[in-house]
Amino acid sequence: MNSKQWQCVDAGSDYCPCHLAEENSCIICTQLQGKGYCDCNWMGVCIYDEFYFAGNKKKGVRESREYPVVGSKVIGKIIFLTIKVTRYMARVLKQPGSYVFIRNKHSDYFFDVPISIMDCDEEKSVIKIAVEICGVKTKKLTDHGGTVIVRGPYWNGIFGLNALKTTQNARCLVLARGIAQAPAILSIKHLLKNNNVVDIIVNKRTDEHNFIKEYLGEPIREVNMPSDDVAILCRELMKENNYKLIFIGGSDPLQNKIIECIQETDDVKFVTTNNNPICCGEGICGSCVKKDKSGALVKTCKAQRI
Repeated sequence: MNSKQWQCVDAGSDYCPCHLAEENSCIICTQLQGKGYCDCNWMGVCIYDEFYFAGNKKKGVRESREYPVVGSKVIGKIIFLTIKVTRYMARVLKQPGSYVFIRNKHSDYFFDVPISIMDCDEEKSVIKIAVEICGVKTKKLTDHGGTVIVRGPYWNGIFGLNALKTTQNARCLVLARGIAQAPAILSIKHLLKNNNVVDIIVNKRTDEHNFIKEYLGEPIREVNMPSDDVAILCRELMKENNYKLIFIGGSDPLQNKIIECIQETDDVKFVTTNNNPICCGEGICGSCVKKDKSGALVKTCKAQRI
């Protein structure tokens, strides 16, 4: 991977250096890629120094722990869980793009499923998630029995984190479809905190639930239309409002159609949900690896384009 194009979302955290450093596959550090020289663009504490002074070993890993479920409800095919965690977990999972791996406590580790954080309350030390019941792993969560196994924190649930965090005093558009409303909530809160005006569109079918409104109470426009029509609508709104940032929560085809419709506008930044398959979250298993335009292999569970 070209370390000048990509940044690791874990860099400088309590989990860096990680497994990849031990395997000469660090996303950022060229010396920990086996190249024997320093040519990175990392502005934080030197990852190679951290690794060297730790005896050429990684830092601690994220552990799976059992936490109580203090709130649970099912609406249609979605189960909403409120989970009591440590104050540390509630604090670090407040970031946009945060997610955890969760499973039924009676299931083996390969039942872990990555789920975006919908909301956090640091004072009460709780996290809230929404899980769409669609397969074996998620079905097991409906019978949680009052506790679940959680592994985290992870932070690469959306692409474009730097753009999202640095946009201030601007007008932004958020489009979320179906279960992608969940990761949109923390992103909307962050944009509002930075004094942005946020227009929200929920593209939902008649059988889907609009739960952004429950958490934010913002004026929300609901539409029920094909991806092509949504893309055209976004282009029209872009011309009217000159958005500086557009958040797209939905499938890759939906994201691509909207970006293609608006990409001729030079000064708009795009933030999208990370829809890649994620299995380990540590950049090891390879299930999330994709090629970028240059042909470089990108570990999408950890990497952000600069």
